[in-house]
Parts: sequence; C-alpha cells; structure tokens
Amino acid sequence: MEKAEKQPFPFKNIEYYPLKHPKVALVLSGGGARGLAHIGVLKAFEEHKIPVDLIVGTSIGSIIGGFYSAGFSAEDIRRNIKSIDWNSIFNDQTDRPLMFISQKSIPRRHLVQFRLDGVMPVIPTSISQGQRIFQTLYNKLLKASYQTTDFDQLKIPFRAVATDIISGQKVVLADGDLAEAINASMAFPLLFAPVEIDGMRLADGGITDNLPVQVAQDEHANIVIAVDCTSELRAPDDINAPWEVADQVTSIMMKKPTEESRQLADVLIMPELGDFKGGSFEFSDSLVELGYQAALTHISEIERKIVESDSQRINENRSIGEISEIRYEGLSKETFQLLRSLLLFHSTGEIPLATNDNQLPITTTFMPQTMSDIPVSYRDVLDNMRVIYQSGYVQDIQAHVSMKENRRILTFLVREQPEIESVVIDAHPALPDSVVSKIQNEHAGKRLNILSLVKNLERLQNAIFKEGYSLTHVSAIRFLPESNVLHISLNNGRVDDIRIHGNDITRNFVILREMPLKIGDLFENAKASRGIENIYGTGLFDRVLINLQKEDSLNIMVIKVKEKRYQVARLGAHYSTERLTEGFAELLADNFLGTQTKMSLFGAVGEFSRNMELRFYTVRLFRSYLTASASTYYSERQDRFYRNFNRFPDYEIIRRGFRFSVGQQIQRLGIISVELRAEEIDLGAPEDDFSKNNFRLRSISVNSVVDKRDKLPFPESGIYNRWSWEAGSQRLLGGSEPFTRVFLGLEGYYNLQKQLNYHPYVYAGSADLTLPFTEYFFFGGQNSFPGLHEREIFGRQFIQAGLDMRYKLEWNLPVEAFLISNYSVGAAWEEPDEDISTNDFVQSVSASVAINSLLGPIQLTYAYVFKRDGKLQFSMGFDF
Repeated sequence: MEKAEKQPFPFKNIEYYPLKHPKVALVLSGGGARGLAHIGVLKAFEEHKIPVDLIVGTSIGSIIGGFYSAGFSAEDIRRNIKSIDWNSIFNDQTDRPLMFISQKSIPRRHLVQFRLDGVMPVIPTSISQGQRIFQTLYNKLLKASYQTTDFDQLKIPFRAVATDIISGQKVVLADGDLAEAINASMAFPLLFAPVEIDGMRLADGGITDNLPVQVAQDEHANIVIAVDCTSELRAPDDINAPWEVADQVTSIMMKKPTEESRQLADVLIMPELGDFKGGSFEFSDSLVELGYQAALTHISEIERKIVESDSQRINENRSIGEISEIRYEGLSKETFQLLRSLLLFHSTGEIPLATNDNQLPITTTFMPQTMSDIPVSYRDVLDNMRVIYQSGYVQDIQAHVSMKENRRILTFLVREQPEIESVVIDAHPALPDSVVSKIQNEHAGKRLNILSLVKNLERLQNAIFKEGYSLTHVSAIRFLPESNVLHISLNNGRVDDIRIHGNDITRNFVILREMPLKIGDLFENAKASRGIENIYGTGLFDRVLINLQKEDSLNIMVIKVKEKRYQVARLGAHYSTERLTEGFAELLADNFLGTQTKMSLFGAVGEFSRNMELRFYTVRLFRSYLTASASTYYSERQDRFYRNFNRFPDYEIIRRGFRFSVGQQIQRLGIISVELRAEEIDLGAPEDDFSKNNFRLRSISVNSVVDKRDKLPFPESGIYNRWSWEAGSQRLLGGSEPFTRVFLGLEGYYNLQKQLNYHPYVYAGSADLTLPFTEYFFFGGQNSFPGLHEREIFGRQFIQAGLDMRYKLEWNLPVEAFLISNYSVGAAWEEPDEDISTNDFVQSVSASVAINSLLGPIQLTYAYVFKRDGKLQFSMGFDF
C-alpha cells in the first residue's frame, strides 16, 4: 500500500499521507474561446468522481486548469468566465475613478503618441501590455481555496506551458505567481506583450506545444487524458488583422505537433465544436455543454484504464496462500465496531470485550463457513488495509503473514490516531466563531479522524480566504500528548517586508505611497488589488503585479513593475465647422527625476488660434495628497463677435502669462486649490466695442472640483461639480484690473437603463462691474450650447442649464456609437442691475449622431435655436 509523498496540511507529529493511486493527468489544450469546453469536461469528471492528480494547460487551457487546480469547481469557473468582459481585456487604460484629479484634469487629446528611446520612437510590440487581463486573473485567484507559489501544493498539482521567445524553447512553469504564470501561457503574440519571468520573455504556450501531453508524461503520469479544443485553420475571409495572420501562422506551425500529441494520449477527448471560433466567448454556455457531452462518452473508458493501471502497477492478483487465522493488533474496539461491516476479514462471532486499554484481544479468528483455510490474494489484503487506513482513524497500518503449527496467520498491525481531549485554534480577526466551534465540537472528546479534520481545516482556511486574507494559512497541526490537546497554529499572514523590482528610474516612495499595505499589516486581498490598480494608475508602468514569497518564516511582498519609456511625443488634430482645422504637438517628460513629476512643452496652431505652453506639474508631492503646477504660456485666439445675434467684426485676445497653483486632493474624488495668475493681455477689436485694449491682469483664485465621471468623452455615470472664486487686485498683486467673480457648475451622468443615459447640468456665474471683457462668462458652440456659435453669448452674469439624453447603439464594430438629444436654455447680462425677463433667455433643441472613434469623438449635430433658423454643426477629434 503506497502513500503519497506530501501531506494535505503541515501535520507535525500526526502522520497522514493520502494513498497513492494511478497518477491521472489531464492535459488541456489552447484554442481561445473553444477551450471553454474544458469546463464541461471538468464538470463531467466531478459528477463521475474521476480522480485528477495533475493538470497541464496551454493558453486557455492554463486558465481553466489553473483555476481548477486552485480549488474552484467547474461551475465556479463557468461563472467567473462569464463575468469577464472579453471585449475590454485589451484596454490597458487606467479606469478614470482610479486617477487623482491632477491626472483627470488633463484628459486625452492626442491622436498618436510615441514613446521615445532618445530621439527614436519605440514601436509597440502588441496591442496590450496585458495589465487588464492580469488584474482580472489576479483578483479572481485571490478568492481561490489554495494560495501558494509552489504549484505542487495546489489542490491539484499544475503546470502552465509557455514559450520563451528569446530561446524559442518551451517553458513549463511549476512555481511562482499563478496569475502571472497563466498570463504568460496565454500571451498571444501581437495581442499581448510577452511576460517577463526570470529573464525570459514568455508568450503563448501554443506556439511550441498546444497539446502538452509530453509534459504530463515527463511528470510520470500513469494515465494521460488529453482534451483537444484546437481551432481549425481560418477561412480566407477571416485573415485580415495582423494578429489573425499570426494566429493562422501559429495554427499551421502547431498542426503536426498537435497530431503527434494526440497519439501519445491514453484517452483523447475532442469535443465537436463545429464553427465556433477562438473569439466566441459570448457562447460560453454552449461550449461548456459540448465539452460536457464529449467527456461523458469517455467516462467508462477512463474508469477502465484506471482500474487496469492500478492492477498492473501492484500485481494485486498474486496469491499469498491459504489463511487460517486473522489478527488485528492495535485496533480499538470502537474503531473496529465502526469498520466491521466494511472489512473483508472480520470475526464471524461476537467481538470479545477488551481487557485493557480498550484494545481488542490480539487475535480475532476468521472461521469460514466451510471450516477450512481460504486462499487470499494481495488484492484482498490491500483492500482491507485501504478500508482501515481510509477510515481516517489510523496513522499507519501494516500486514504480515506468519506460520504457527502449520497454520498461516495474517496479522494487521494498526497504529491509531490519538484521542483528543480539546482543540485549540490560534485567533484571527477573520476567523468566524462558527467555524471554530464546528471543529471543536467534531473532534474534542473523540478519537481523531484525520479525514474529517482535513475537511474542517479546508473549511477554516476557505473561511479566512473568503474574508480576503489569502496569505493567512494553517502553519502547523500538533498533538500535545501530555494534555491530549490538538493545537492548530495559524500564520497570521502579516507582511514582514516589501521589496520592489524593476524600478530603475522611479523612486521607491512613488510606488509605496500608492500601496495601502505596509510592513506589519495583515495581507488583505482588497488592499493588494487596490495597490496594484493605484500603482498602475500612476501611468508610469506597462505592468504592475505582486508576488508573495517565503524566506524562512517571513512573508515577503514583492512589487514587480515594468517601466515605460518616459520621453513621449504626441500629435493631435481637431476639426469643426466653427473653428476649422487645428493641430498640436507635444513633448513630455513623463517621470522627471523619478518622482511622477511631468514637464510638457506644448504647441498648437489653427485657423483662429495659436498656443505655446511650458508646464511643470506633479501629481503628488512626496507622500502627501498635495499637488502643484506651474506654467508659462503664450496664446492667440480669434472669435466672432455677436450682439443680439448680429455679427460684428471679429476680435482677438493675446495672452502672455504665468500660472502657479497648489492644491489638496481629496483622495481620488476632488481637489481644493489656490492659483496665482499673472497675464499681459492684448485685446484686438473695434474701439467702439471695448474700452480698454491692453492691460495687466494679476489674480488669485480658490477652486474646488469634484470629478467622479467614469470615462471620457462619453461618461455613463458620475458627477462633475466645480466652484471657483477669483479676485484681481491692483494693490496686492500689481494688476491694472481689479475684479471679483464666482462660478458654479453642477452636472451628472445617470443611467436609465443599460443603453440610455441622461445628463442634466446647470452653470452660473457672477462678477462685479470691473470685470474686463476677456474674463467674461461665455457660452455657445456645438458642445456648450448647440445652435449657437462659439462664445456667442457673454456677460458678467450668466446662467445656463440643459439636459442630454444619450442612447448607445448596438452594432458589431469596435467603436461606440450614440444618438444624442439636447435641450439647452441660458442667458447672460453685462450689468448686474439689469432687469431679468423671459426674453433674455435663449433656448435650443438638437439631435446628434456621435461616434467614439480612434480619431476621437466624431459628432454631427442639427440644432434649432428658438425663433432662429436651424443649424448643422460637425466636429471630429479631441478638444485641446
């Protein structure tokens, strides 16, 4: 009777090793969404109790196999797969709610961006760096029942197959971070960047071995069950994008090796997946069912092979002769009573009462009905030993045959588990009292049943993991013989040290300030996941992940980062019927001195505007939530001039100035800031319309912003509220124009249903009579007040309100499309004491078609201003 080499838990002076049986390996192929059929195969194996001792997976097979090895059931995996938005896994952009206001205040405005190595552009190696898919895998695997960096210590030992694109060799991953290993195994070229592990650059395992049967054989599997969901070659119409070409080439390369691997398998399961393609994740339920049905047809074959392999391995049918007498030594009366009906060899009469220590008499005689000796095989003896051992009440059992007076005696030597008086479990804040009570009630005052204890320890550990403490684990189970106490020790899972790898430029404090977990804290999944998101949200890294390592008894949290190139060139363009064509170029130092400080040189030119700005700003000052910004700039802007909807000669405003601001960020929700502004302003316009054409502006302002919009340029949820107070001063700041003005803006985005969104807003402002024209409140334009020209309405006081209704169209294109309706109303006054009447208010209604394209938002609007003609407006590109 052979035992396994590892114990399910760290028993210190209690012996229990599961029995060995033929090692059954399950090999799961790649195949994209077709590989979801693997889930159905696992479901069938669960129902029919097919043992699996090793899982080897490639690509999607590593996802399914890795999750199953970590303790998820087939149904758990199905639900997890359905919860993933497979259309968004290539989008590595940081979710907007994870950004600080200092980052949100500079939305995307470029069409193209180049990271620079010196002066040479760095060409991206893939569509995605893989952060989104890693984060998804990591978050889900944190909830697994088994948390370890040694894949042999998972519930089922696991191997992930990847390809090192440097050496061209197949790489079998047997340890490390499970999410990272799975990520490496599925990193398909051009779609995902290779994953760097131990100096290797790992990509999809299907490149070298899409059906890794040989890996299972190298792991000494007795029976290899291979599930092949490999995609067929693409039809000519399906070979368009570069990654589709790469997929076709890879499929051709692996076609022959896959056929050879099929021949090596002991059992080959090939679900009939028809025309389902590698990207058909929306048909997950159908694919799971096809895998289930395919597996059912092989269950009998698998069961037969397991039985055959077991018999051949041990030669159990060999006879040991005719037995006259059976003896059990060391087996207590209570245990014998519990097992009596299951034993193959037991007394036909009453069990004699124990005379001491509650032990059976050494000899219990088996007397067959024929009153003659009976032949016994090794199978009979081993089956009897298995029944006793697998009862959970014994630590060890042996059998030997002896001769006495020409009688052959079979003796079973049993070493039982100890009797337990009480159970002591180390305290942990996440450990429910109900779990502790259950273990104590089941084991105190009884002989230890190790199988029951293992199940209860699994429940205990799962209860802790469920509360989000994945580093906490059972560290030792000891029996204290002097008091008959069973002591269950827990490693509380505190972070003993934090190390950072990969930050050649970025300072440690920039990374550590974004990580909620500190040295000495209990490792909490939610904080670890949030830390990864926060660090990635800095925009400084292509990839961020956490590895947990053991050094002696210490828990080491390693933060691994892959830095971006920090010199950036950006180009952008915008077109509108109002301002025609505009373009810009920008050079950016994205991580000045490794402190997440940015320096930007920006220049823009258009038909009616010219801008140049040198800006210096930091997202956070050291470990605080303070932010600071300084800029010097020059701008020219020409606008049409309207009064009462009548056009007059255009005017131009030229600004040369400097701004400095410092603010306190309120987590990632908002900011309160103070800004100093110094400008020299030239106003070129007809003399009759403006009293002063050149002046010096010096002002101080207090600003408050709360921005919870989920994304731009078409938010679906969140509020955007602003308030500001600004004062220009002659005495304190040396300006030529004293003034005071206040502004309030309130708006929000809300879903009525999945595709329908509404956006109410209201803006208002007021200033004193000294406010110069250049600082007036303006509104008008396609996005500000449809139907009006840009800045057509202006004044020292204004109010504006409106409502957008936006419907998201469903279509099979990689860009979003919307139908938008708008109602706007507003008015402005130049004098604060002017009478307010309904005639002052302008109203408009509009309808738009908008596309969120790779070139930026494209929007066509037809607007009607009440009592005026309708107007068609068009724009394309990001605003800047």
